[in-house]
Amino acid sequence: DAMALVPKFGKPDLFITITCNPSWPEIKEHMLSIDEAHNRPDLLAQVFHAKLDFLKHQLFKIEIFGPVATYTYVVEFQKRGLPHAHFLVILEVGSKLYFTESYDKIVSAEIPDRTTNQHLFSMV
Repeated sequence: DAMALVPKFGKPDLFITITCNPSWPEIKEHMLSIDEAHNRPDLLAQVFHAKLDFLKHQLFKIEIFGPVATYTYVVEFQKRGLPHAHFLVILEVGSKLYFTESYDKIVSAEIPDRTTNQHLFSMV
């Protein structure tokens, strides 16, 4: 429980979400041309689980954000059947992000390019 972690380790440093994307190549390559992703929950769950394991490996073994003191996560399913996971990560004291510049190194947001992605550009 996240509420039990805060008194012992402090406030979470990172909130990370991973959402299953039915357009992932690992999903598309195993579907028939007439298949629709929501009709293949077995495939979606299997690929999502593999990607989730890779993310956990990157976060907790490779320590891409630094050593982790503790974490908790939950996997949920959207109405369309797509799985997603939410992580709360508390970093070790020496790895905490105290300044805006620290977050700027790990977070990136861009306005989509008008010529290569007109649909997303128009949404912004």
